[in-house]
Amino acid sequence: MRRMLTVCAAVAVAGTVVAAPAMAVAGGEAAGSGAAPWMVTVAFKGDEPLVQRESCGGALIAPDRVATAAHCLDHVDPTHLEVHVGGGTLSEDPGKVVPIKGWSVEPGFRLIPSPVDPQDFEKSSAADDVAVIKLARSVFGVPTLPVARTAPAPGSTVDLFGHGLTQAPDPKNPAAALGDQLKHAQLKVLDDGACAAGLASPGLLDGKSVLCTQGAATVCPGDSGGPLVQNGRLVGIVSFGGETAGKQCGEPTVDGFADAAVARSFLTQPRPPLAPMAAADPVITGTKAAGDTLTCEAPKWTIKPEKTEYAWYYNKVDPANGFEFYLPVEGATTPTLKVTDELAGHKLNCGITASTAGGTILQYSDVF
Repeated sequence: MRRMLTVCAAVAVAGTVVAAPAMAVAGGEAAGSGAAPWMVTVAFKGDEPLVQRESCGGALIAPDRVATAAHCLDHVDPTHLEVHVGGGTLSEDPGKVVPIKGWSVEPGFRLIPSPVDPQDFEKSSAADDVAVIKLARSVFGVPTLPVARTAPAPGSTVDLFGHGLTQAPDPKNPAAALGDQLKHAQLKVLDDGACAAGLASPGLLDGKSVLCTQGAATVCPGDSGGPLVQNGRLVGIVSFGGETAGKQCGEPTVDGFADAAVARSFLTQPRPPLAPMAAADPVITGTKAAGDTLTCEAPKWTIKPEKTEYAWYYNKVDPANGFEFYLPVEGATTPTLKVTDELAGHKLNCGITASTAGGTILQYSDVF
């Protein structure tokens, strides 16, 4: 589900993500300057334009804390991420970049496989899909978005904000679908019965931690983790949308949000446990000759893991299309790997899965 869900017009779209008109999204609008100063963009570090690196949204709920979706962070190395606070049109106003101290995932977070198609990862929904990002320094002079104490009533209006895709992408021009400008839409809250009826299967709804909306706009890839707001308070966090039913961005659907009021105690706890954080990636040492031994050297940890697991991988090229992918070396679950004649002819890398009460990250070495 690493779904990166933006506000899209609720119209049937052919293909896989189509650009909305340049004007505001149907059922929504371009958010005005300063409309959402607490809006956060979570992006992978890199040299590409921010709009191409944006992965999820979030909201500044305290000067040193961001609320977002658990599926945006689960198993993600925090050193590879950056946080932008207050971004409007990302290409012109990317907001203030703030370093990350770490992140914490709600302990009850879990994916709910689709009863219709349990093997399709993208069709899963989620329960307790909430996480916090602890910032390395406080952000002053920026209004925060308080977390609601009660959920919005069914039938009431809520406001959605997002930088995700604006349509199903056209393979010939994928950039046209990118959500450069912050979008806003008003939606109606559904009761659990209407929500379950609108999903591909009622079994996808965890009624204890999820609230649903429907309207003339919908969430899309890139909007995940973004805020749902009512009366100046955070009431929901974007979790899943029409992809659970195989729908494309912009097709009418029920959208699912983590209920912020239910998660309030987790989001506002004074000292959330943080997932592991390393100073660097793992490094493979040794020589790749048959009979030799390679070692996957763990990095120095700035937040030490309580548990670590190792895995080794070798490359394989699909002769049909030339694609290269990596497969696990069977039984290789320790920091060392005995190089066989067969492995000596492949590219290799190692992975470390590290966990604390705050969550799990997955790190990979460079190819060796």
